[in-house]
Amino acid sequence: MATDSPQEAQSAEGDATTAEDATEAPIAPYPPNCGPPTLHIVHQMRDPLAFAERALATRDVVRLHQFGQGDIYGVGHPEHAKRVLLTDREKFRKSADFRIAFGEGLLTVEGEEWAQQRDVLQPLFTRDSVLGYADGMVEQVRRRIDRWNDGDRLELQAEFTDLALDVLFATVLGRELALDGDRELRESAEHLHGWFKPTSYFLPEWVPTPARRRFRAAKERIRTEADRLLDEAAEGAPTDPSEAEDLLSLLVGLRESGMADSAMLTDERLRDQMVTFLFAGHDTSTTTLTFACWALANNPELRERFHAEVDELDGPPTLADVDDLEVTERLVTETLRLYPPVHSLPREPTTDVVFDGYRIPANEQLLVAIRHIHRDSRFFDDPKEFRPSRWDGDLQSELHDFAYAPFGGGPRICIGRQFALLEAQLALATIGRQYDLHWLGENDADGEPPVSAEMTLRMEPGQEFLVTER
Repeated sequence: MATDSPQEAQSAEGDATTAEDATEAPIAPYPPNCGPPTLHIVHQMRDPLAFAERALATRDVVRLHQFGQGDIYGVGHPEHAKRVLLTDREKFRKSADFRIAFGEGLLTVEGEEWAQQRDVLQPLFTRDSVLGYADGMVEQVRRRIDRWNDGDRLELQAEFTDLALDVLFATVLGRELALDGDRELRESAEHLHGWFKPTSYFLPEWVPTPARRRFRAAKERIRTEADRLLDEAAEGAPTDPSEAEDLLSLLVGLRESGMADSAMLTDERLRDQMVTFLFAGHDTSTTTLTFACWALANNPELRERFHAEVDELDGPPTLADVDDLEVTERLVTETLRLYPPVHSLPREPTTDVVFDGYRIPANEQLLVAIRHIHRDSRFFDDPKEFRPSRWDGDLQSELHDFAYAPFGGGPRICIGRQFALLEAQLALATIGRQYDLHWLGENDADGEPPVSAEMTLRMEPGQEFLVTER
C-alpha cells in the first residue's frame, strides 16, 4: 500500500455520534478506483479478494454495489473492527446468510440466547478440555498420514478436510470416522461452502445456482445424520451432564436432565448445532494446514528450521512438546495473518452508524475486512511477505488489539480458537517428522498461491503437493 495513500491521514476515530447526527452524515462513497458501480458485481465475482483490496486502497470505509441487492459496505481499520466486535457490538447483528447456512446455532443467534448457548458449550472448549484432546488429535493425524506413500500427489485442501473431520469427530463428537468411508457426510461438510461461493454469494437469494442446490442438499443430509447421532447419544447420555465427554452427550444430557433451557435443546436446535460445528469445527484447521504447508514448500530456510525443530522430538509430538515448538507456533501465527480463514466478517448495523465521518445505513450489509487489515503496511512491515520471524519479539503486544484477529474478537471470539491452534501445531509437527511436501502448483505473479474466497479462504481445487518421505 502506498505511503501517500489518503488512508494515512485517517485516524479511524470512534465517531461517537448521536442517532440524529448519524442520519445527517454523508453516506460512505463508492471507491474512485473500481469503475462504475454497475460493474462492481463483475469484479467481485471474478476475484473478490483483489476487488476488496483495490476498494480499500484509498480509504478505510467504502460502499460497493451488488446487482439485484443494492449496496454493501466495507471497513478496513482495526478500530472499526473493534467497534463492530466489541465496543459498539450491540449495534451490529449477524447477516441473514448466517441463519440460512446455520439455522439457530451458536454462530447465528444473538443476545441472551447466544449467551446461554455459549455457556452450555464452553465446558468442551476450556483450556483444560482442549489440552485433553491433544493425544486424540495426534492419533487421528497419524492414522491418516500413515497411508501416504513416497511419491504420492495429494490435493492437500481435500486431504486436510478429511483429516480435520477425523479429528473433530474423534475428539469433540465422540465418533471415529472410517478413513475410506462416511463419504456422504464428508462431502456434505464440504458442500456447506456452496452458499458462499463468489458465483452465488453476490447474486439475489432466489437465484438457484448449482452451488446453492448442493448446499441445501448437504445441509439436509447433515441434519439427517445429526438425528441418528443424537439418537445414539441419547441411549448412553450421562445423568450428570458434567460427566459428558463429547458434544452430543453433553447436549442430550442437558436436555434429559432439564438443566438448560429446553427451547435451546429441541431437536431442531441440536441439528443446527451439528451443522454449525461440522462447518466451523473443521474449516479453519483445513485452511490453516493447507496454507502452512504451501508456505513451508515455498520457503526453504523456514522449512529447514521447521524440520530441525520437529526432528528434536523423541517421537510423535505430545502435549508436553507444544511449548517447545516455537518455529511451528510462529508458522501457524503467520499463516493465520496472511491467510485468515475468515477473510471478512459480515454484519448488519441495527441503526445508522458512522465510520470516519461516513454513514452506513441501518440493515445494510457491512463487511469487516480482516484479511485487508492483516496486510496493511500501517501495522505490519512488508505485510505481504511470509515472515514468521516477525513474531519473535513483542509485536503481538505492540499491535492494536484488532490488527491481528483471525478468530474475530470481543465476547463472540471463536469458541474453538484454542482447539484450532493446538490442532494445527500438532498436525504440522506430526506430518513434518515423517514427510516433506513439495508444491506442484503455480503461484501468481506476486508469489501468492491460487486462492478461492468463499465464506472462508481456501486453496483453489486441483492444487497438488508431492509427498516425499524423510
